Amino acid sequence: MNSKITFIYTFFKGLLIGISNIIPGVSGGTMAVALGAYDKLLLAINTLRKDWKKSLRLLLPYVLGAVFGIGALSFVIQGAMDAYPLVMACLFLGLILGGVPPLWQKAQKEKKGVSEALLFMLFMFLILFMTFVSTDAMESTTIIMTPLTFFILFVVGVIAAATMIIPGVSGSLVLILLGYYDKILTTLSTFIRSVFDLNPSGIGQGLLVILPFGLGILLGIGLVAKLIAWLFNAYPGKTYAAILGLVAASPIAIFYGLPQTTFTLPTTVFSILALALGYVLSTKLGDK
Repeated sequence: MNSKITFIYTFFKGLLIGISNIIPGVSGGTMAVALGAYDKLLLAINTLRKDWKKSLRLLLPYVLGAVFGIGALSFVIQGAMDAYPLVMACLFLGLILGGVPPLWQKAQKEKKGVSEALLFMLFMFLILFMTFVSTDAMESTTIIMTPLTFFILFVVGVIAAATMIIPGVSGSLVLILLGYYDKILTTLSTFIRSVFDLNPSGIGQGLLVILPFGLGILLGIGLVAKLIAWLFNAYPGKTYAAILGLVAASPIAIFYGLPQTTFTLPTTVFSILALALGYVLSTKLGDK
């Protein structure tokens, strides 16, 4: 496969990972696992200092795809989620299920015992707990900038990045729990509109929020990537068991809280097709 096609495939994977990170209940880390990109991303992040050229070459299309997915497509995806919640949920479920077989095969090569089974159950119930206690009542779309708010946004960015990189954990869901999901999403949407409208005031206000949050994300990704890489080296069996537990709870996290849907024939058919499309996309992209 030539370099241009590889770049496009990798960009598309990054786009899906980016989109996953803005949908509550959907895990960007799980999507990376499903697409066969997780190990590569982890290695590239952890070797950024030692071999920055090689790492940057691998990370660049993923980062560009993720930024495009979060920035340019956040309006489209959020609109589709509002208009067709069941169809979109089935699409994301298919994308995740397509990555389970290779993950399962890797886990089967490692040691299995009581401790691995307990870790599987513990991490599965952790995601279920986080899903069931989330509430939109904590949300408000207003951020009043003060030195303390700047620091809080930095800390929230660290926490969000840490959860985004862990398979099975929805970074957006954690932002909801912290009461910052709508605030960040609204700020991002307003900032993008301000850029297109060439509105200096809107751009400046957006940067005041995005800058500390973004710095926190960079630090969080670096710290957690090193921790997970160490866990894979020191305790591979237990780490795979924990990740499988996180992934196992993902379907419930995705479907929980969806608005009630009338199961008409078109909705049912399109949902099944979306599930199949997601599965096929995941298996095909995971091979690249």
